[in-house]
Amino acid sequence: MPVWYGLDAVPADLGASVVTIGVFDGLHRGHRRLIEHARTVADERRLPLVLVTFDPHPARVLGIPRDTAALTTVEHRAELAGAAGVDAVCVLRFTRELAALSPETFVRQVLVGALGAAAVVVGANFTFGAKAAGDVAALHRLGTELGFAAHGVPLLQVVDAPCSSTYTRRCLRDGDLDAVARALGRPHRIDGHRSGELIEVAAGTALPPPGRYAATVAGRPATLEVTGAQELRVVAGRRVGKGPVAVTLHGRA
Repeated sequence: MPVWYGLDAVPADLGASVVTIGVFDGLHRGHRRLIEHARTVADERRLPLVLVTFDPHPARVLGIPRDTAALTTVEHRAELAGAAGVDAVCVLRFTRELAALSPETFVRQVLVGALGAAAVVVGANFTFGAKAAGDVAALHRLGTELGFAAHGVPLLQVVDAPCSSTYTRRCLRDGDLDAVARALGRPHRIDGHRSGELIEVAAGTALPPPGRYAATVAGRPATLEVTGAQELRVVAGRRVGKGPVAVTLHGRA
């Protein structure tokens, strides 16, 4: 599955497409419900489905005080999107210049101009454009004007809260890995770089509280210690090896 980093990487012969857009951090069950709806629309129109995601998180760039710790790397996000039925992923670098575009300019330049959107599928709470002035109603108005269909998909509920990246981060921060797995539809995975017993992770990666956890490291059972810094320590299990590694957390050890 192709991953396009920036609009300049979008093939000139893409033609029309169905677009779903958002941050999609974690690719949780709510995101997959959105993708399922978009996949149905794309199949009905016999068009490719393109997922647009942002990196870094918009709130981090705009200085909005909220938890933006990454549940997935962009690469893992794209991998999960492909498994969920997406045909291509477009990663837009989120900058203050992009944030300053009016809703209409964003739609004209990005969704219609670069991606040829024949339909746009978003969550019911989606906002876009300068000062988040655009919403689903605005997307419908622009779609009528510019010739694409707009679909707002209701949010999936988990327990008594929306199934969202914010909810998932809160559960992870509280150490409730069962709730995290329910929201994600899978155990939480952390990507890092291993050197012996240490696994370093990128700054801003979402981690559970310090402590020991049962885990799978590169497909092998292990016990890990989250130290509080941006690193994990293998305290039981195979410790040799260097290079990129995927860690799956299962619960407290």
